[in-house]
Amino acid sequence: MNMEGTSRGNIARQANKKLRRGRILDIAKHLIASNGLEAFTLIRLATEAGVSIPTIHNLFGKKADIVSELVAELISSISAIMAKPVFGDPVESATFYVDSIVNLYEGNEDFYRAAYMAADQVGLFDDRESPEGFVQQSQQIARLCCTAALEDGFLLGNIDIHTLLRQLYDCHRIGRQDWVGGHIDLNEYRNRVLEGMLAVYAADASPECHIRLCKKIRELKIK
Repeated sequence: MNMEGTSRGNIARQANKKLRRGRILDIAKHLIASNGLEAFTLIRLATEAGVSIPTIHNLFGKKADIVSELVAELISSISAIMAKPVFGDPVESATFYVDSIVNLYEGNEDFYRAAYMAADQVGLFDDRESPEGFVQQSQQIARLCCTAALEDGFLLGNIDIHTLLRQLYDCHRIGRQDWVGGHIDLNEYRNRVLEGMLAVYAADASPECHIRLCKKIRELKIK
């Protein structure tokens, strides 16, 4: 009986610890998203959360450990987007991927803005990283989309595919940086990234596809 009571007590303590940890981590995300990673300190986090510094250390470790946790969660979330199916039609492909990312961000803007700041600090978006890195994975998705578009006749192949890949990735990178920095909201982020991707595809599109791409761009302008 005592053992059962002890077991229930341990379960309750673990559950409470998990809840407290989640609440403090949410505060950390908000602080980073609002003030930037450089201004984020464990002292500020402890003050905002109403706990002691030793409690923060016990639950998370050091500031670097919080940064690593944010990056790991970011990679997991974005990897799920990268695993989505590839479309040959550039209009469908660009719209699908951008909307999937925006829908993801809408669920927790504080987290994703904070996580991207953390990712930049650890060099996740460094072009010089390993072939298995985040940038290379993103470009591989773009490569599959461009290859499918070429095979299905939506693109002509007059522009080198590496140029298309670089420009498509830059559309996301620049839009993401402006959103993370607070210069644009999520709706503007969506429209800018999608507009840029459609324009890149339009530069090498077949006549029929070019007309559809330009129509989609005009619709974005109207909104």
